Amino acid sequence: MEKPIKDQPLRLFIAVRLPDQLKSALEQWRKDNQHLLSFKRWTHREDYHITIQFLGDVEPDRVPAIANKLQSVASQFQPFELGFDKVGIFGVKTSPQVLWAGVIDYNDTLVRLQETVTKAMEEFGFVKESRPYHPHITIARKYAGDQPFQLDSLQPLLPQTTVLRHAQMGATWTMNEFVLFSTHLHDRPMYEILDSIVMEDS
Repeated sequence: MEKPIKDQPLRLFIAVRLPDQLKSALEQWRKDNQHLLSFKRWTHREDYHITIQFLGDVEPDRVPAIANKLQSVASQFQPFELGFDKVGIFGVKTSPQVLWAGVIDYNDTLVRLQETVTKAMEEFGFVKESRPYHPHITIARKYAGDQPFQLDSLQPLLPQTTVLRHAQMGATWTMNEFVLFSTHLHDRPMYEILDSIVMEDS
């Protein structure tokens, strides 16, 4: 992966990574069904994630302080459970911009983490988005099919009802860390981990 020029701003965001087994499950679902779904861009296996907050362009010398602040946030939380939900879309129903896998946020812990993170990042001048937080895992972008997209036809292809069952595993996992990602727009995979923020059991 090509590294950015020293002192050049980094394009950063904070996110939850998926466990390797679940990344593999989503990737297998993509391989099995991509020929049925005409999207221009499919997420690389290593890029599956749940965004917590997008920060944008950040000077490299600010990264250590941001990471330290995030570690302070992590100390307020213990590992918690997340799960897969049904597939959904953003955009026009017949020609969506994004195809995603939903996230089950048991006890709204991820929402509370996102609120705490965004509040902490205000110290660095990062403003929380005005739209409601909707945790999800992007699978593909920009529908380009000849026929109108039909979300209902995808329901039998949900990862938790096909691939995960074949892998003899559930669709729930323990989230015990979040990461600070740097984006490399023209690379695949596109995201580089700058720091991993671990939540410790008490």
